[in-house]
Amino acid sequence: MSAHGRQIANDWVERRPEATRNLVLVHEPFVQDRADLEGIARIIHSTTSDIEVFVASNDIPSSTTRKHASRRPTLVYSPTELRNFQPLRGRIYAGRLIGKDVQLRRMAAAGIPVTEFALLGGDFELDPVQFGPIAVLKPTGSSSHGRGMALVRAAHLAGARWRAHPLVRGHGNSPLMVQRFIDTGEYPCHYRVLTLFGEPIFGFQAASTVPRPSLDANDETLAAGPLMARHGQRRLIVPVEQDVLDLARRTFTAIAEVALHGCDIIRESHTGRLFVLEINPGGNTWSFSSGWAPLLRTELNMPDLSAQFDAWRTCARVLIERTRLEAA
Repeated sequence: MSAHGRQIANDWVERRPEATRNLVLVHEPFVQDRADLEGIARIIHSTTSDIEVFVASNDIPSSTTRKHASRRPTLVYSPTELRNFQPLRGRIYAGRLIGKDVQLRRMAAAGIPVTEFALLGGDFELDPVQFGPIAVLKPTGSSSHGRGMALVRAAHLAGARWRAHPLVRGHGNSPLMVQRFIDTGEYPCHYRVLTLFGEPIFGFQAASTVPRPSLDANDETLAAGPLMARHGQRRLIVPVEQDVLDLARRTFTAIAEVALHGCDIIRESHTGRLFVLEINPGGNTWSFSSGWAPLLRTELNMPDLSAQFDAWRTCARVLIERTRLEAA
């Protein structure tokens, strides 16, 4: 049998003729292990009889799944944007690329704490009082591990001076954002909390082992960072504090069309206040079996990352709830 034939044969985890609703879990190759989704599906089938679960692949049409899933009200969950698999019906929750500035605006509108920010462009003039003495320049598009981010003195961006700043001129044509710098301490740290429909399923704190520059340092030293904890220069800490988990839960209310949030959260060192930086809605955050999973297991000394929040059962529970509520 061809690989394509094996894929179709395995779309069903278990046939459920008595079911009244369908749930389609979309597997994104190189982002997650298909076995993760099959494990979640088996738990759903062991705890309920009204939902039939399919595991479809996003790199092929999965035509058989499309046809059979369309016979009942359906909910579709995909960590990433739907590509080759296009369902015929159903309520769809899929990852999507959303600019950091758009995420921040939507979270601010929902009452979620974010830092002051502005998009550089057009006739914008920067007020250094609004951003404090130190600001952060960062790209609005997809980036990771602090790439493209730098500390800069807000006074050097005042008014329209930002146009001539070397970090802006050297960035190219993609939009840049300026954001108030939140000092997380001498050794920069942040939290990553992965949630599904607002429910935490994995999380850790990353603390840099390299100190940030003195905030009195010259411009070149400031820009060189580090601004955040980086791979190879960090230690990971669990468990995550309850107030961080509670804030991560709230982000779903702001960007509810995306089920999987990879929430990046920081805590201001001298006030303890929390701020959300972004939710990484593109879906490349499935830590349990992504390319970063072996490193995370080693750094956390946690052989089974899913055990932290009993992730498969937690996912099964929230997917059952959503399917019963929203399958269409």
